[in-house]
Amino acid sequence: MSQCPINFRLLRVGYCSHPECVVKRGGRWSNAQFPALCGLLEHPKHGIILFDTGYSHHFLDATKSFPERLYRWTTPIELQHEEILINQLGRIGIRPKDVRYVLISHFHGDHIAGSKDFPNAQFIATKVDYDSVRNMSRFGGLRKGFLSDLLPENFETRLTYAEASKTLALPDELRPFNIGFDLFGDSSVLAVSLPGHTRGQMGIVFRNAQGRLVFMVADACWSKDALTLNQPPTWLASSIFDNRKCYQKTFTQLRTLASMAEAPLLIPSHCEQTWEEMSK
Repeated sequence: MSQCPINFRLLRVGYCSHPECVVKRGGRWSNAQFPALCGLLEHPKHGIILFDTGYSHHFLDATKSFPERLYRWTTPIELQHEEILINQLGRIGIRPKDVRYVLISHFHGDHIAGSKDFPNAQFIATKVDYDSVRNMSRFGGLRKGFLSDLLPENFETRLTYAEASKTLALPDELRPFNIGFDLFGDSSVLAVSLPGHTRGQMGIVFRNAQGRLVFMVADACWSKDALTLNQPPTWLASSIFDNRKCYQKTFTQLRTLASMAEAPLLIPSHCEQTWEEMSK
């Protein structure tokens, strides 16, 4: 894998609330906050790259009517003006048209809601994941957390599949994960298959400005504590998963990786602990 250092920031773009005991075995009955975390990569060659987009006002628009409103009732969201992604980027001098790539981990609403805000971006996702949602009915999509209205009308013309990239062996620091997709052809950002939560969910691996390996694992686990304490989601939370057995296998692989002395920086997309540690 390339040693190319990439400037990286973790951004919180709203959050949802849910009883912790539903999401994590052994969790509390009280509501917990689950931040929508996104990655901002300022690549020295490929420009501004986003990993997911979190919530946005588009999510609120898409869930105004029934049956989509059930999504908002089930996972109530909070999105302050200053947390809107384009507002956060604007404060550091990045305009929506400056974003060259949006890497989509999977097509759940809390990961794609800001997609319409980046008119010049090329989208990269796995074909298997997009194929699994592209022809869903409104009710079918809602049951799986997918809202088609969140995608731009010209989405498919701007979409590139990760599987079209060359496959590379992953560095030893990522064992037991073995193979990645070389998204930009220079081994600086690799996509890693993390199936189970959705059929073709992908994480990404890169080296930050300090040279540390970063592994953004999306919803392959929902918190670092879940890995440490071996607390996967409950049966109720996992009812929206594509495949529980695949999820458990991916979760177990992440537990193995997290236990290693030289483990990369693992970033789950909804981990409050990760956000608190990295936003200090």
